[in-house]
Amino acid sequence: MGNRTIFWLVWAIAVVPMLAALTMYFGQIGLPKGRTHHGTLAESGTQYFHIGLPAPSDPAKWQVVLSSAENCLPCASFSEGLENFHIALGREKDRVAVKEIQADNLTMTEPSIWIIDPLGNVVLRFEPEINPTLILRDLKKLLKLSKVG
Repeated sequence: MGNRTIFWLVWAIAVVPMLAALTMYFGQIGLPKGRTHHGTLAESGTQYFHIGLPAPSDPAKWQVVLSSAENCLPCASFSEGLENFHIALGREKDRVAVKEIQADNLTMTEPSIWIIDPLGNVVLRFEPEINPTLILRDLKKLLKLSKVG
């Protein structure tokens, strides 16, 4: 192989992946359609007081808030396991506060499980019927990526 061939191979190794990435990005070709979170993302800029949640007891922590209703069986089930849910966070449990409130006081009246960051932003909303391990996965991922709280 000559010097010119090696030169062009080195350039091709660098340029071809860049061209492929640009084509995928700008042409929206071959992008994954899946998602890695199990809850519903809240709209950007939604604060806890916009949906009627009370002020966090410890604003320096992430909050997992169960807004339950009186006759909500999944809410009662999740409520019974709140302490175990907090323990399941492992070494990250000091960064998270878990509490329950009544959904009657909220502007969003349906029972839900909310994840709120230390800055007061509502991040995720879960249905109370969801498996708590899925909430745990999402929360651990948020805590791993977060530099706040």
